[in-house]
Amino acid sequence: MLSRLPAITLFGSLACNAALLALAHRKTGAAARGINCTAHWLKGDEAASVTQFDGVHSGTGMATNVAAVLFWAVFYDCALGKRPTRARAVVATLALGPVAALADYKATPRRFTPGWELVFSKKEMAVVYAAMVAGMAFGASRGRRDA
Repeated sequence: MLSRLPAITLFGSLACNAALLALAHRKTGAAARGINCTAHWLKGDEAASVTQFDGVHSGTGMATNVAAVLFWAVFYDCALGKRPTRARAVVATLALGPVAALADYKATPRRFTPGWELVFSKKEMAVVYAAMVAGMAFGASRGRRDA
């Protein structure tokens, strides 16, 4: 059985990580900081200051971001249902970013947040969430949902 979940996760992860890299490069001149900051749960807040790509910080940050997108993709896929109407898809998609942000930053212990606040402003973090949601919506439109 094929599902939308792999496509939702793939495109959501690509969009999220691309936004992190682009925004960090624009803001700090070091694209790696956008990915490395997510490794703060393992390496401490100084992970956000690492300006080079490496296996420990960048690998941990990338894997953590992909796992987080997969987590949200499961909920998003369920919210869409087997054959979502256009209205249901719009509501689920519009709710996804704010729900994820609130859960990530209000209901999650600080050590396990995305860590983006160590590099980005709230406005920039909203752009990352929007990119993730757009990628996930694109993936949902490309993936199959079999019964």
